[in-house]
Amino acid sequence: MERKQIVKTVSEHFGVKAQYLGVPSFAYEIRTEEQTYTIDREGKIVNERGRAIELRDVLNRKEGESAEEEIPRLGAEETTTSAPYEIPLPLESHDGRALRNILNMIYSKQELIKKSLGLAGNLIEEDFITAINAASIITLEDFNNHATEIGLEKVSGITLDFLKDEMTIELPKESAGAEELFTLICKLAQKQKCASYKSKATTNEKYTFRTWLLRLGMIGDDYKEARRELLKNLSGNGAFKGGAAHEA
Repeated sequence: MERKQIVKTVSEHFGVKAQYLGVPSFAYEIRTEEQTYTIDREGKIVNERGRAIELRDVLNRKEGESAEEEIPRLGAEETTTSAPYEIPLPLESHDGRALRNILNMIYSKQELIKKSLGLAGNLIEEDFITAINAASIITLEDFNNHATEIGLEKVSGITLDFLKDEMTIELPKESAGAEELFTLICKLAQKQKCASYKSKATTNEKYTFRTWLLRLGMIGDDYKEARRELLKNLSGNGAFKGGAAHEA
């Protein structure tokens, strides 16, 4: 079972919302009246004492034998369906301008993001990003009103849930590198007064994208695997702006 389904199952079982912890753990935390569960990036469930627990055991704490039938059923469904991989990103601490910054930053590198993550379609359409930047936006309510008027269907790869203060990125498959990428975008978007949505053509995809990843804060050994994952599908040379090393 994929991690997103594990998080959803535990969250719905206890009737509480899972909290995404972001960098550096990229784990989810689910707090109940009796226990706190952490679900790591590999989908392992750990209780507040640090002990690993099977999903079946977590569910049996409350539902008893009914969970015996539910878990195999969920597993069987997953073998016959291919649901998108979802990356939920909290917006509680963002205002409307920060949310627009997030979309601008994504749109400005959309073509490279699509190739990096194997996306067939756009996350954000051009007419949406142009219109949302022409609007006067300060609060999330401002953004919601204008985005609804423009058409949220034009942001087909991103779900904006203003009731839950959450946005969700949908990908064709699980990607730890993508989780780190979008989390860092959200963090930087809060700090910037404004971010441009304009994109620039490049003849060296890896160098352009790698430079951008470093500006986002994806620096050092902690992000080594994430950078490798995000750059592997791009053309060019990440170390040399011209695309290749020149011999002396």
